Amino acid sequence: MTTATLRSAGSSEVHLENIQVGRQGYLQTSPEYAMKCLLAKHPLSIFQICPAYRGGEIGRRHQMEFQMLEWYRCGYSLAELMSDLQAMLKHVSAQMAEYNIQPIIRINERYSYRELFEKHLKVNPHSVDVTVLAGLVSPEITAHLDEHATLGDYLDAVFSDAIEPRLLAPTIVYDFPACQAALAETKQLKNGDLVSDRFELYVGGIEIANAYQELGDGQELIRRFASNNRQRQLSGKPIIEDDMELLAVIDDLPKCAGIALGIDRLTMALRGLEDIAAV
Repeated sequence: MTTATLRSAGSSEVHLENIQVGRQGYLQTSPEYAMKCLLAKHPLSIFQICPAYRGGEIGRRHQMEFQMLEWYRCGYSLAELMSDLQAMLKHVSAQMAEYNIQPIIRINERYSYRELFEKHLKVNPHSVDVTVLAGLVSPEITAHLDEHATLGDYLDAVFSDAIEPRLLAPTIVYDFPACQAALAETKQLKNGDLVSDRFELYVGGIEIANAYQELGDGQELIRRFASNNRQRQLSGKPIIEDDMELLAVIDDLPKCAGIALGIDRLTMALRGLEDIAAV
């Protein structure tokens, strides 16, 4: 079984476009909210493979409907989840050995977000301002950013243009800036950087998976939902009402780490495909 793909609330994340189905609700951008509601009531490690939907995402790497594998490990740290991910990818590659694939046996490359910015751009992303970031890439890259763009928007633009294409070998990037926490916990490192406790996997310059040390603080989640909607309003996007079912139980979420993996994108990487439509 899978969780419902049509629910009354959508995602308020600023850069996601929800697909609304009349007055019935929203097609889910991921099963995250529904799975967390299950976890809060039944604290057992769970997974599912299901469709996910994101409006306006059509291109070489995007489709409006795609397959997602999402799993949560109770009591796991992100480091343990990295090992979990590597074991799963090794198993999948072994099972597909008879096909013409590019196997993913090991994830040897692991960098913090700061290490990549300092290596390729000579700046600390946790202390840089938007003026400096805008000067690191050509004006065409940031042309879509208006006066309401946030620091996170500029960091995303620079990372996508100057760093992401370099991540060809399977690479884990961790300790993203706190402004990009989404639904992950935040933490302060020994060097003073405030970061989000999450990581992403890149293969062939494409994001394949996104993982969080999951936030279980209801008041903080309310604050983040409100912040998202303020930014959506400034950007001329519709306000998304809070997912009250999730808010009612989020304080009961067990300590866990969760990850979402795009199956279509993984298939692209394994098959060496250039366009997700070929999947």
